[in-house]
Order: sequence, then structure tokens, then C-alpha cells
Amino acid sequence: MTFPNKRIEKYFTLYQELLSFSGVSWWLIDLEDNSNVFYCNSNMRDMFSLDSSTLQHSVSKTCPIAGDYNKNIAVKDAHKAKRIFEDYCDLRLGRIDEYHNRFPYYDASQGEILYFTSKARAILRDDCGNAQLLFGIIERERTSAKLFKLSKLDALTGLNNRREFDSQLDFIINLARRERQLVSLIMCDIDCFKAYNDFLGHYQGDQCLIQVSQAIADVCVRSTDVVCRYGGEEFAIICYGQQESVSQLAEDIRLKIAELGIPHPRSKSKIVTLSLGFASCIPSNFTSAKEIIQKADLALYQAKTYGKNQCVAFDNQLVEQESQLTQQG
Repeated sequence: MTFPNKRIEKYFTLYQELLSFSGVSWWLIDLEDNSNVFYCNSNMRDMFSLDSSTLQHSVSKTCPIAGDYNKNIAVKDAHKAKRIFEDYCDLRLGRIDEYHNRFPYYDASQGEILYFTSKARAILRDDCGNAQLLFGIIERERTSAKLFKLSKLDALTGLNNRREFDSQLDFIINLARRERQLVSLIMCDIDCFKAYNDFLGHYQGDQCLIQVSQAIADVCVRSTDVVCRYGGEEFAIICYGQQESVSQLAEDIRLKIAELGIPHPRSKSKIVTLSLGFASCIPSNFTSAKEIIQKADLALYQAKTYGKNQCVAFDNQLVEQESQLTQQG
């Protein structure tokens, strides 16, 4: 193969001689020549079913630091895509010395998802510290799809964990923004849970959390509902759809928890209940996950203030009331 410049040829030949015996997969990108092209050894070509007749491959089709970038990350996980892009920029600009990433890759020949660890360094920089030539190594992980999925789940309840909540909310906001659709967030909090936990003990508290989380999941059966454990005794449901259905969903969840009839010796109602607040919007270019969370949290706070065991929708009057209470305090 004819290389586009002597620098790529020099380093490719060097690494081919040094690493040919180890079975390691590696790649090179000359950012000053073409940042969308990488050159890799035969191990990497075999690993990712790349064209074996050429050393030159497209970053946009098979990203060497993120595998099937467009299929597995850019489309399905906007939060992770943003993080990868930011880390990659930091590496190029000299803010970090080494980049690490872990990613899934669907191997069509085996019909299974494989998992890899990638590492990258800038082996040449200009006088300003900007990367000129990137070098990376990719290693296969012995991780099953089941274990990879478990990393996204809360260990106690089996719901999506907080990290997955952050990722999914970012993704759905971006999707709703692009499709001009409504995105909603329901925040739920078990009423007087500290008193329940203190009186009955942590084991019983955990059992209560398990029962409540299962009941919430049983109600949220739509494919557009993403149920998460937000933290402690608080849960969150990300919804994609009409506001009227979200309002009904919140009320159905509240009723379902009350119907469980879990005894609560330190509550006026004598059973475990749930307070819920929710916010809905069609995201603009300036709408952030933080903003939607704050609005749903404020509605939840009002549900608690109004006497617990009820659902409250966010509106701008809540902001005014909160501002007045802050000024009085």
C-alpha cells in the first residue's frame, strides 16, 4: 500500500515490527492528513471484520475508540457519545495524556456482542500541544452481555441505576428535540421513609423499596417509559409522549403503591404511600436535563407540602410560590 505521507509510513512500519508478535490490535490516525481515516494492523482488521485488502479505514464507520460508534453510541446513548467526543477532544488538545474507553461491538459473523477496552495516546504533538499523530491499542474483554447489562442496573431494586438515568434522560431529550415531541419526567418519593426505616430497620426498609420499585415497574409497561431508581427512596420515570397520559400514569403509580397496603407504623395513613411530581416540555435547543429535573423536583416538593400521597404537575406558579417562600425565609 502507498501511504499518503512519510510520517504515517514510518510509524506504521515501526509498530508493525514492534507489535507483530504480541497479537495486539492497534491503529494510527494522522490528524493533519485526515482525521476520519485510521490505519490498523491485521489483528484489528480481523477483529472488526474490516476490509483485509487495505490498511486504510473510516473512523465514522468503525471508530477505533468506540467500535460501532453510530450504531451503539451516537444514536442510542447521546450522553456517552458526548463524553467520548469531549475526551477525544481533550486528547487532541493535550489536556489529557491518555484516553481510555470500554465499548460494545456487534460481531455479525458470530451473532453476538463483544466488549473491548481501547487506549489511545498522542505520539506526536505540535508546539502548541495539539496532537498530530494518535496511536491506540484495543483489547478484547472477557465480559458477557449479561454482566454488561447488570452494570446499568440498581443492585437492590433491579431498576435502571442513576448513571443509566442520566444517560437515558439526555438521549430522550435529544430525541424529543429532534422530533418535536414531548418529554416528561416523573419524580417519586416514598412518604416518611426515614421514619419507616428507623422504626423497622434497614432490612425491612430494603424490602419496602423492592416492593415499591416492582409495583412502579408493573405500572410503567409502555416501551417509552424508562423507570429508574434515582437514589435512596426516590424513583424517576422518563416518559416520551402526551402530557395527559403522563398525568394518568403518575396517578396510576400513586394508587398502585397505596393498594399494596404495606403497613407503616410511623405514618398518619398507616400504610406506605408515594408523592409524585412531574414536568413536561417539548425541548428547545436550550433545554437541559438539569432544568427538567429541577422542575419535576419542585412539583414533588409541592406534593409533599400539600400533604403527601398525591401527584402535582409543574407550572410556573410553583416557581413564584417557591420564590416567595425563599424571600420569607
